[in-house]
This record gives sequence, C-alpha cells and structure tokens, in this order.
Amino acid sequence: MSNAGRPTNPLDQLYDIVNDLWGASQPAAAPAGTAPGETGRPAPAGAAPEKPRGFQQAFPPFEHFWRTADETVDWTEALAYASPQDGITSPALWAFFHEHAEQVLAGNVAAYVEVLQQANPLGDLAPYASAFNVRAESADRLTVSFEGLEQYLNAGDAERRRYLAGISLRCARDLMALLPVCETVVTARRAGEQLLEVTFTRQELQKVRFSVVDPVAFVERCGGVFA
Repeated sequence: MSNAGRPTNPLDQLYDIVNDLWGASQPAAAPAGTAPGETGRPAPAGAAPEKPRGFQQAFPPFEHFWRTADETVDWTEALAYASPQDGITSPALWAFFHEHAEQVLAGNVAAYVEVLQQANPLGDLAPYASAFNVRAESADRLTVSFEGLEQYLNAGDAERRRYLAGISLRCARDLMALLPVCETVVTARRAGEQLLEVTFTRQELQKVRFSVVDPVAFVERCGGVFA
C-alpha cells in the first residue's frame, strides 16, 4: 500500500494497524429508479456528506475501502436451492436470486439489470462518491461511472489518485461479486469531466492480495490513466 503524502508519526502508524484489522462499515443507500439497460443513483440533493470523523489528507476512514468487498454470489447454488445456503444472504434476497438465477447464468442482460436494481451493490459507497450509474453492456461486461466528491478531490494529487483508484477498484470488486461478468469498466468524473477510466478483468482481480495492494499502482497496471 502506498504511503505517499501521509504523516509518519507513530500514532498514525498505530491507526493504520488498527484500521487494517477492523475497517469501518457504511450504511447502504436505497436503490434508485433506472432506465432500461442501466441502474444508477442520482446525485444526492443538498450539501455533500459531512467529512468523516478524523478526516485529514491521509483519509484514515477510507484506507480499508479497496481491501474489502461484497460476498460473491454463487449463482449455480442460487439456482439449485430455494432457501439461503451461505448463512449471509437474507431469505428475501435469496428468493430473488433463485428466481433470476437461470437467466443470469444464461447471460440475460435484462436479468442483470433487475439484479443490480434489487441488490444495489454500490449502495454503501454513497458517503464517498455520488451519481453512480451502472450499465450491463453484455453478458460479460459492465460499465459504471461515478462523480467524485470535492472533499476528496481537493486533496493533494497523490491522495486524489488514491481516492479515485480506491473507489474504482471497490466498484469493480462489488459488481463482479454480484454478477458473473468477465470485466468491468469504471469511469470517474468531476462535474462531468473524466478523471479516470480503467478496465478491470476478473482474471486480473483473482491474482491480487487486496490486503496489501497499492490501488494506484494496480489501476495503472490495468491500463488506467489519470487526468
């Protein structure tokens, strides 16, 4: 993990160790209405979310973001069983998965859209970015765009890149955990201007130890270019 732009006093190092072990969770946001072939969330009305407690240039609350992701949905198991087998998924959501499993496994894009709307996989990222818009382009490919928040984009260049890379990586991980696509294209914007576009493949993500990955270096390895 890169330490560019970060303080080096012992208390900050201790914070990193504690945060590595525990991380922090964010509440999920409610799904929003979508157009055919896509699912997304409009930018929240009013002021941007308050800065997280302890906010500073190193973004301590954000450090764990790219290291964690949603549990992978086993669609073959969802097809075979009418009730949850993983001890995690709620009965209602599992029933929805069971109903759509055959079409998802067949690569039906309309079924992908319904699953994205119901599961809302990027809901917990709402405090860190806005205007998420996910499109199912094909059975193998999803695209997602988001607007960065000014409170993170106005930090130094190194931290801005860590922020964009971390959000992008987490988006790809959550979407690939939900649906059996081979790649996800993520675009980060600021007031409509593109700041980053990167294509993550499932094959590449399966090689990564996320507990130690440098998100910026990984994004660049995947061909991502920062504006």
